[in-house]
Amino acid sequence: MFNTASAAASILDILTREEAHCDLLDQTLQQERDALRRLSVAEFPALNEQRIENLKEFESLESERAAVVQYFAEAWGLPLTTVTLQTIIDRLDTGDKRNVERCHERLTAKVRALRQDTAVNALLVAGIQTLCRKAMYLSAEALPEQGTYSSSGESQRVGIGGSMFRQRG
Repeated sequence: MFNTASAAASILDILTREEAHCDLLDQTLQQERDALRRLSVAEFPALNEQRIENLKEFESLESERAAVVQYFAEAWGLPLTTVTLQTIIDRLDTGDKRNVERCHERLTAKVRALRQDTAVNALLVAGIQTLCRKAMYLSAEALPEQGTYSSSGESQRVGIGGSMFRQRG
């Protein structure tokens, strides 16, 4: 039988855990941003591993949330396509509803902030890529012709190639 108290508890538990994982993902994004600013490439594998683990946990929580929604769709005798998390929240008792809505609003704000942080990091990466392309182009233009040939028989430039990057770290 349908029980709003268990619905509230289940939803609140899932949303609270999602909030915690948003905080972990935010920490990872901040560490990534710091590593990008320092051009510390060695940190990226560990940061990517953290992000992958966190995203796996989000996927697991999404599955739990979908199971709660399905349970209540069946309990109410409604098609699954017509029942959403918001539908369940709307049917909760007033006190439970307020707690769950507050938690949902906090989670929504955190997700919005994560999207903004991800966009900032993407801009930093794009800037670094542009810098690298320009540096490679300038480096290639500054090289004298050495009269060597590639495996296809075309004349090519050789020389100090990536020295600019080595000096910068």
